[in-house]
Amino acid sequence: MLDEQYMTELASGNESAFDSLVFRYHKPLFGYLYRLLHDEKQAEDLVQETFLKIYQEGKRGFIPEQFKPWMYKIATNRCKDYWKKASTKREFVAEDIYDNPSQVYHIIDHQIERKWMMESLNHLSLDYRTALYLRFYQDLKYEEIAMTLEIPLNTVKTRISRGLNQLEKILQENEGKEERKYE
Repeated sequence: MLDEQYMTELASGNESAFDSLVFRYHKPLFGYLYRLLHDEKQAEDLVQETFLKIYQEGKRGFIPEQFKPWMYKIATNRCKDYWKKASTKREFVAEDIYDNPSQVYHIIDHQIERKWMMESLNHLSLDYRTALYLRFYQDLKYEEIAMTLEIPLNTVKTRISRGLNQLEKILQENEGKEERKYE
């Protein structure tokens, strides 16, 4: 069933339709917000707020033309609201400790690569970073990103292109630093 059909079902009073949307999008939405916030608890709170907004809109009878961009737009706006708060503090999650030593090295390597990429992405402006997260981590199409961020399609293409160029420079600089460190 399509997401928009679930919203139609929700609008007609079928509460289980909302459960299906939560089941389908909780994890990707959490991943998106976590990458933007670097705070597991806050990301979870904003996921809850996003789903609450979706539920309320569905119960009022609102059915978005395209659910996914609409949902990410709500989440992005929640994130922006969070950043606007003066008392906002960022916390970073400590890495988990794993019991199985045979998988630890693989997991650590993966975590280091991921952390390295995330740190590099965090050097980009919020506009570039958000566009790249939506495209490459949430797999949204350019048109969906334009709808999510309420910007023209060409601006999305520009942000992704420039973001990738800046990311490449950052990665090359970091790689050069690592090589000099071991010389």
